[in-house]
Amino acid sequence: MQIFQSIISFFSIISAITPNLELVAALLSLWCVWLAAKNNILNWPVAMLGSIGYIFVFTSVKLYSDAMLNTIFLAFQAYGWYAWNKENKSKVNGSETALSVSVLKPKLGVGLFAIALIIYYPWIIFISQWLPNQHWILLGYSVQFHAPMMPYLDAAMMFVSLIALYLQSKRILFHWYLWILVDLVYVPIYIKSETYYTAILYAIYIPMAIAGLKLWKAQLRPDSRV
Repeated sequence: MQIFQSIISFFSIISAITPNLELVAALLSLWCVWLAAKNNILNWPVAMLGSIGYIFVFTSVKLYSDAMLNTIFLAFQAYGWYAWNKENKSKVNGSETALSVSVLKPKLGVGLFAIALIIYYPWIIFISQWLPNQHWILLGYSVQFHAPMMPYLDAAMMFVSLIALYLQSKRILFHWYLWILVDLVYVPIYIKSETYYTAILYAIYIPMAIAGLKLWKAQLRPDSRV
């Protein structure tokens, strides 16, 4: 808990002294994807730092759905870090086992997207009808919520992102296809919101995700199943 509070304080100081917090968060996020493409477990703690930074960034520019998404990301990233670390501790002949990559089982894919679809419309109602004009205290900051930007598309990308992150934590190859889709859609969203560093970041993500997909395919076991 003290570590988490220290991280929050660190980003609070950065946000207070520099207008380039978005750039800091973007660079951390870029590093995270590079590490993930390399199948490196350190992608998870770096991703958590980037998400915390983006909570501040998206709140400041009134992209509240994205701020909430990055808050949810923290829990998934913590789980992914735990899951990868648990697998990474396995030993074979005194050395760590290679971290396995799996393919997506249709039943799991259908189940995840069905759950997302069930939650989608209640979420739309929440952000479009209930959340506007609410006043919350987030991470010690007073936030006044307004009508969301592009709520339907933004919400859809939120759920696709969460599915991709879950599949990534399970080391399932298909998550790269979802990240490519998310990256393509988010670029114009961030251009419209004038978060240009983030728009550039997501444009860079596209070839990185394609490269990650190729690297993970090379590590896929012929007999791999979920």
